[in-house]
Amino acid sequence: MFEIQFPPIITSVILKNRYKTIACAVLAMFSTHTFSADPLPNRPAFKLPFPCGAQIELKTYQGHGPDDKKIDMYRMGMFTGSPITASADGLVHQAFYPGGIEIRHGNGWFTTYMHMSSHVPVGSNVKQGDVVGYMGDVGSPGIPHLHYEQLYAPGLNDAGSQHIVNPVLQGEWLYMVPNSPLVRTSANCPNTTPPPPPTGNKYWVDTWGDANGRSSPGGTVTGTLYKGTSYVYCKVWGPKVQNATGAQWNHWWLKTDLDVGPTNQWVSAFMLSRWGNDQAKDNNGVVIPNCP
Repeated sequence: MFEIQFPPIITSVILKNRYKTIACAVLAMFSTHTFSADPLPNRPAFKLPFPCGAQIELKTYQGHGPDDKKIDMYRMGMFTGSPITASADGLVHQAFYPGGIEIRHGNGWFTTYMHMSSHVPVGSNVKQGDVVGYMGDVGSPGIPHLHYEQLYAPGLNDAGSQHIVNPVLQGEWLYMVPNSPLVRTSANCPNTTPPPPPTGNKYWVDTWGDANGRSSPGGTVTGTLYKGTSYVYCKVWGPKVQNATGAQWNHWWLKTDLDVGPTNQWVSAFMLSRWGNDQAKDNNGVVIPNCP
């Protein structure tokens, strides 16, 4: 006589026939579960570490160690260069190879982000949704993706691989299975009242940081467009703006009215938080038209 044990979340599957019980429990392991009570205490309300509305494919593979807990994330429609955002508020307390950081969220909770081409420095205090880096292929040549983990180490200021737990993202408990990818939409959205629909020739966009406004594309600095949601009118091709490593760039410049400074100025589309290299779209994915 032997006893089969399943994860606690699976034991809620109960049928009178013991063979059906086992079959249903095994099938449940290949799915996700939404619950009202988290099996672990004080877990932050973690969200997918990508900008609001991004479509993300979640995968694992045999030998991922542990296969069911570690997630490789791929942004659909954006092969590389996607902004990576904090799953929850916290402190970046560690950086490591390959292209990784760990964020300490308090109450024993941590998240790990790896394979980024660049990232914020250790000591950065971040809010949920803040950009903490950019998806790349550091340590995984030719396979840009984000490796993501949730860790629980109560009473400790650091977490190791022994502390990895099954993730909960956007209220959904995930038990990852090799060759069974999931697709989810990021709800890592600004916690603010959305702006009214654009009128006329205005297009709403999100920027990941304060942007210099310029008199012409690449011209003299005339003011500032604050981080957040703003409108733009149109775009023109201009001088290339890129990050320190050259992994992210954009040639498009957007005409807008600055928060500090005059109207009808220019900011680089490099500052857009939702799109990649040489893309200039609004928050709905509409390509911003060329300026007349």
